[in-house]
Order: sequence, then C-alpha cells, then structure tokens
Amino acid sequence: MAEEVQRALDNLRFDRMVKAFCIISPDSKIYQSTLDPDTEAMVKQTVSLYKGQISQLTVNTEAGLVVISKIADNWLLAVLFPPNLSLGIAVVKTKATLLALRELNLNIIETMKEKPVEPTPAPPPEPVTSPPVPPSQPTPTPETDTPQLEPIPPPEPTPVPPDIEEMPPPLEPPPIEPSETTTPPPPPSPDKGRINLKFVPQGGEELLAALDSGSAVGSALNDKFGPYARDVLFLVDGKRDVKTIAFLLGLPEYAIVDVLEFAINNRILASPVAV
Repeated sequence: MAEEVQRALDNLRFDRMVKAFCIISPDSKIYQSTLDPDTEAMVKQTVSLYKGQISQLTVNTEAGLVVISKIADNWLLAVLFPPNLSLGIAVVKTKATLLALRELNLNIIETMKEKPVEPTPAPPPEPVTSPPVPPSQPTPTPETDTPQLEPIPPPEPTPVPPDIEEMPPPLEPPPIEPSETTTPPPPPSPDKGRINLKFVPQGGEELLAALDSGSAVGSALNDKFGPYARDVLFLVDGKRDVKTIAFLLGLPEYAIVDVLEFAINNRILASPVAV
C-alpha cells in the first residue's frame, strides 16, 4: 500500500510545473512534505482556520500559487505551483493525484516517512570481458603445383528483336473519374441554439455558487455531469474557447459543450451572442 501512495505522488514529483507538495492529515499533521518551512507553516495555519470545511482552496503566496484540495475523510493535498500559472491548469494538474489517492487507505500514510523515499541507486555495471581469441589456423598448402584454370563463362545470347507487326498496341490508362469531395458542415453557431467549438464562455451570475458543491446549482451540476464539470468551469477565463478547454482536460469536445450549455441555461455562464 505504501508503494501505491508513492506511485500516486509521482504524478506531482515528476511534473515540471509542480514546485512542491504535501499531504495533511485530519489532525493537521504534515506528511510527505517537500514544501519549504515558511510555506508549510502558512498551509498549516490556513487549514486550521477552516477546520475541516475545505473542498478546494487556492492561496497566493510569495513562493507561488498553492492549491489545497480535499482527498477524503478530511485528508488534504497541498500543491505549490509557480506564481504565473493559471488557476485552471493548476487544478487540472492535481486531479490525477487526487483520484489516485482517493482509492487508497490514507491511514497508511501515518506509518510512512515524512520525506519521499529516495530512489535506490542502480548497481554498477558489471565489467565486460572480451571473448577469447581463437587460435590461428594454419594456411593449407596445395597438394600439387598444377595451375588452376579459370572457368570460361558461356557466351551471352544475342537478343532477337521482336517483329514490330506482332507487338500488341500499348495499353491506354483508364479515364480517371473525378472524386466527389464532401466538405463537413461547419459547427453550429450560437444563433441556432448550439455553441460551436470556437465559442469563448464568460462567467455568469451563478458561477461562484456553481463552484461550491454544497449549493443548489453546484449540486445539480455535479449530479448531472460529475466532478469534471467543476474542472470545466475552473478553466473559464473569458479567453479559452471550447476546443482549448477540451484539450487541457483531455475530454471530448461534445462533453465540454454539454456542460457549457447547461451552465448557460442555469445562468452559471453568460449567454452567447449570436454571430
């Protein structure tokens, strides 16, 4: 089980955008921490202020952006990112580790060391021994001094030119029929009731309420689409279009369209302007 925890944390340990991270127990103890002492103290103080009420929290510090997310049973994961990284990408970066940790028994973390286990160095390569050189064979001597005659190659056959009258006429290639190319229809525009892949969503009146899973609109969003719907809303910044959001989350584009249309109909996002 301890190896599975370390494997889940490898998603963060080998991510170049992640500066440091730690796991926080329900009694505010720090495990597997790679944070510097100042940032670690700030994280503990922030967690103590909310007293187990954290679902997901972001804190801007001098060291960078800290994303604190709930794993399960009041266990928390804190990840430090560079200060110039967008919030949406930071949330997506922690998603894989959160899903992996939620499937494990987190009580095993209390028996692990506070710092990540150092990788075991590879054993030194064994010396390569060269194969033994076989003894030289004596050169055979000819039995007689009779010179060997080289074989005379047979004469090449003279090509006989074919009769011109008996040669068949050259074959003409069949006519090439022009292929009918069908151009796929463009994605529907907002004035037809559907948003296209170049649509850039904007925040609406209920956006902040939808990010809270305890609210009515947030609960309805989660019941209909699941946790990934909140990840979609986190990437809404007024600059990214549908295709970019789908690429960042690794989800099909139609799934992003379904979430955005639900959000528009429930005033989570602003209604699109017809073009």
